[in-house]
Amino acid sequence: MAVPEKFRFVSNSLSLNLVNTEENRRGKRHDLLVTEQQVDDWLEHMFSEQVMHTEQFSQRNHFSQESVSALRELRGLLRKGFQDIADGQQADEQWIHSLESYIHHAPFTFAIKENKLLPIPCGPDVNALLSLVAYDALELLAGGKLATLHRCSNPKCLWMYLDATGKRKWCSMKICGNRMKVARHQLRS
Repeated sequence: MAVPEKFRFVSNSLSLNLVNTEENRRGKRHDLLVTEQQVDDWLEHMFSEQVMHTEQFSQRNHFSQESVSALRELRGLLRKGFQDIADGQQADEQWIHSLESYIHHAPFTFAIKENKLLPIPCGPDVNALLSLVAYDALELLAGGKLATLHRCSNPKCLWMYLDATGKRKWCSMKICGNRMKVARHQLRS
């Protein structure tokens, strides 16, 4: 099955890619995860980009609308925490505890894959997915990677990205970087 073009890949982080499933289109917030099919498509994209592995989520069934709502709720929690961190604040303890509670519903076993330790959630599909996403966010926090989290410099863009160099300004040069360069050029003309 072909993955729709609308899902762009900017990170090896499952949690950050989830947050980036909201975008600004023509001045309005647009949600890419409204239907069960869109969640299935997004998951296929995460598998194709190897952000997730089939071993982590092999018993996948069709998601219900309640599952979609639960995923969107987690995305909102992540967005708030990530925005605070990108704005220079410390991770809130309540935010951390909320993420930990997602993991309690589908704790992990582990396997070695390509010399890396791979977390494999045990639990129903939606809990397994939520647990993997929460684990990814907590792993970014514990590993210090959230210190490199930035908001896109395009004020209309909702996306965030990780950049250890500190040189990047845009979520994607192809998307926002190009748009902002064109806008600056048009202002000069």
